[in-house]
Amino acid sequence: MMKRLVISIAVLVAATAAYVLMQPETITVIDDGVAVEFETRADSVLQVLEEMDISLEESDYVTPALSEDLPTDRIIRIERSHRISLQIGYGQTETIKTRERTVEDVLLRYGVTVREGDAVYPAVRTPISDGMTIRYQPVVSVNLIVGQEARTVYTMASDVTQLLLEEGVNITDRDTVFPDQSTLIRDGLTITVNTNRDVVQYESQLIPFEVVEESDDTLEIGTKEVAQVGIPGLERTRYELTVENGTITNRAKTKVETLRKTQPQIIKVGTKKVTEPVTEPTSASTTNPFEAEAEVEMTESPKPDDVLDFTSAKQLLVEATAYTNNAEDTVTFDGRVLTRSGYDVTDTILFEGMRIIAVDPAIIPLGTRVYIEGIGMAIALDTGSAIKGHKIDLLMDTKEEAVSFGRKPMTIWVIPKQDEEKEGNGHA
Repeated sequence: MMKRLVISIAVLVAATAAYVLMQPETITVIDDGVAVEFETRADSVLQVLEEMDISLEESDYVTPALSEDLPTDRIIRIERSHRISLQIGYGQTETIKTRERTVEDVLLRYGVTVREGDAVYPAVRTPISDGMTIRYQPVVSVNLIVGQEARTVYTMASDVTQLLLEEGVNITDRDTVFPDQSTLIRDGLTITVNTNRDVVQYESQLIPFEVVEESDDTLEIGTKEVAQVGIPGLERTRYELTVENGTITNRAKTKVETLRKTQPQIIKVGTKKVTEPVTEPTSASTTNPFEAEAEVEMTESPKPDDVLDFTSAKQLLVEATAYTNNAEDTVTFDGRVLTRSGYDVTDTILFEGMRIIAVDPAIIPLGTRVYIEGIGMAIALDTGSAIKGHKIDLLMDTKEEAVSFGRKPMTIWVIPKQDEEKEGNGHA
């Protein structure tokens, strides 16, 4: 009797174990970032994927491997390869398969580190998808000497021939070009066309404007307002160069001339005493003009009395376009038009008297003052999806003005803010 009881218990246990083993388990398959739960009785990764009718390519990556048993966490991950087109520089477009996640990851895999000013499309943080095309063109600095004129140009040209075409330099059979026109462009290359030994080069730089503070008894103490926007002067320096075999061997300053005089910046400083308690901040010095709805944060909001470092101003050639603050042409917040930094431009195109522009923060940080030839002082307070690299977008009053402005090359100076005013320096 006891023997039969033991046998019966053993049979029951075996049957229970078999029943439990036959029950389906929930497996999570994460296929290229998309999670799907699936119930299965399979005991290997391959069997699960076959039951789910998931097809794989040789370049796809599965974790754990297909031949392994189901993982203890019951999660299977599939990293899909994407077929994309890649063009680096002016080379041929190549079709590749990749499991990289972003445009930047793909470029790094091919040994490309994106630098300031390089052109990348789409943006480096764009996720990879099937069929997309990535184009990368590096910007390099080249010294171009034509006759007795020398200048520095920034180019994406592949060889000397292409650069000369871009710069509008016409070459005849009698002309001498060094190096050979088939030479590939590299950073720092010097190209000479019909070069004499005595070459003249001109460089322009900004002259700092003076900042003048004036007391104003109509403004409360602690309040500062810009009454007149400062305009930097423009100075041109003439250099004589000695060129031997396409190499600059000597560079001497011969003349400095002022092309435009400075205009001081006038700041009104409040002296009026507050007779009643102030429950809310009312002055520009204590109120942050940028709303909390900002999509792109600035490290520090610009102030009227910020000290600018004109000695470190960087000259750039940019492609300029224009846009408007018309509510029907842009995104609004509660009926108000805001820049990406959160500044309300519904009723203005200026900040502290300076024209507002959109920039690529990787090239021009938000809050930076910029001098634009022919426009005057401007400030970078906005960004745009199409404003990448050496491009700017000027805020205009009307759509007609923006359309009339069109698209044009412009010379600008990016003026960084000085952390601390240099001792004995009375300039901004």
